[in-house]
Amino acid sequence: MERCKGALGRGARGAVALAAVLAVAGGVRAEGAVPARDIRTNLFGACFLSPKQGWVAGDLGRIYRTADGGSTWERQTTGGRRPLTSISCVDANHVWVSTTHGNVFGSTDGGKTWTEQNKDSEVDQTLLQVRFADAKRGTAVGDYGSIIHTEDGGATWAQVELPEDFQLPESALEMGVMPFDAVLYTVLYAGRDRAWIAGEFGTVLRSDDGGQTWHQQKSGIESTIFGGTFLTPEHGFLVGIDGVILETNDGGENWTAVPTPFPDRSWYDIGFDGQNGWIGGSRGTLLQSRDGGRTWVEFPTPIRFASEWYRGVSLSAGGGMIVGGGGLIYAAQADRATLLGWNESAKGAPAAAH
Repeated sequence: MERCKGALGRGARGAVALAAVLAVAGGVRAEGAVPARDIRTNLFGACFLSPKQGWVAGDLGRIYRTADGGSTWERQTTGGRRPLTSISCVDANHVWVSTTHGNVFGSTDGGKTWTEQNKDSEVDQTLLQVRFADAKRGTAVGDYGSIIHTEDGGATWAQVELPEDFQLPESALEMGVMPFDAVLYTVLYAGRDRAWIAGEFGTVLRSDDGGQTWHQQKSGIESTIFGGTFLTPEHGFLVGIDGVILETNDGGENWTAVPTPFPDRSWYDIGFDGQNGWIGGSRGTLLQSRDGGRTWVEFPTPIRFASEWYRGVSLSAGGGMIVGGGGLIYAAQADRATLLGWNESAKGAPAAAH
């Protein structure tokens, strides 16, 4: 088994050269309305409160906010050019982004201004995802088993250790990967207290206290898991490399493989709006479900997207956005997705790439 490497994590070989990333300063710059076609950077994450209102984030420290369903965007920035690996929002005011060097930036005014929240954190690894359950409780995960947690909206962050009995499969040990070196790609909440982390070698962790402590669950696979979603505290999905789609109906105690139309693709993220589900993946592939995730089919996209990828899926009641390489943005509503923007000149690897 070849180890999967994140383009924004350990062993990165994507278009983002971390050695050239600039240090982050404070402040924000507003640049007025930007049409979707003028968004030229790779986008790694999206967070939408409604089909109209939300944010996307990605390369070069770029954040874009829309209030009209993606017709126009307001550019926001934390003040630097580090790649922003993910974005989380819980209401119109509270928004967070994760980036390199263990950093999380937060905003309490809808992205008008941003504050570096964890300057004194002991974690110096790339954080690949941040997720908040509400305006106070959140968790971020990333390289080398990094987990940090906050109970005060990010004013303070504490490092959280992996469980003492955490294990990786023999295949990982044979490759020289120690248990506490595993890359953690995604963190998911279902309510305030129930949460999951997933990552390399089929790693799945669950928390019943909102992310303050974790215990390991068995996914039944050794493939890397990149993303997921929980619809209820019991019902959820995970997606990853090797065409992996997993479903649980008991809070992660047991996972069942869902048939995939492309076992050779990597799936990076998944989201649902009622019975309508979307999965974003490699080779320009979007999958669609109309039956709550029981079956998946390919959604037709232009052949020129075959070298691109979709990294972020964020849906709320009524729809949301799917984002990816080269400024790819699709607006997803019900059983259809409409292309809003793409820039062919912006090439690179997603925040989780094989």
